[in-house]
Amino acid sequence: MQAKSKARHERYLAVAMQLFAEHGFVGASTDEIVARAGGSKATLYSLFPTKESLVTGLMDQLAAAMNRSTPEPALQSLPLREALTRIGLDALRGVTSERAVTLLRLALGEYNRFPELSATLWKHGPAITYANFRAFLKLRQKRGELDVDDTQLAAEHFFGSIVGHLQWKVAMGICKPPTPAEQKRRVVAAVKTFLARYAV
Repeated sequence: MQAKSKARHERYLAVAMQLFAEHGFVGASTDEIVARAGGSKATLYSLFPTKESLVTGLMDQLAAAMNRSTPEPALQSLPLREALTRIGLDALRGVTSERAVTLLRLALGEYNRFPELSATLWKHGPAITYANFRAFLKLRQKRGELDVDDTQLAAEHFFGSIVGHLQWKVAMGICKPPTPAEQKRRVVAAVKTFLARYAV
């Protein structure tokens, strides 16, 4: 993607995120996105043919941000405990970020009218996280570091013990996103529990 096209792509996503947060999926019009972001509807549709594709783009951005600091080769070369800690911190920061929380509210709020939004959210978010973590577990198991009979269940144990109901509480306004110290405390505890169950 050329620099100018990439900048326009990023701008449309940023404006769409603002409008989705302000007005919901139905209330955010493509006319308003173009009015705020500039360009034309033809340009917008060439990059994002539907509003659903804007949600997909936002989820892809979030997934990329979560994985940017811990590329797969680097993770696999780290000691197991350190790698799990990095994965856990990235996941917790991602799911409690403003963008992830807004997209969760959006998908649930529009579920009756647009159930495909929830499917998009899952496919481009948690499904990728789970797939990457299952691959990580299988490689570490081949190395003799882990004994895992069900990688999906183990992944749910790991991420569930880190996130718990925290994302829901943040999304419902019951609490604020965790501080860095709180994030570390939760992840360190989850890694300790995970290793007690699955480490060789």
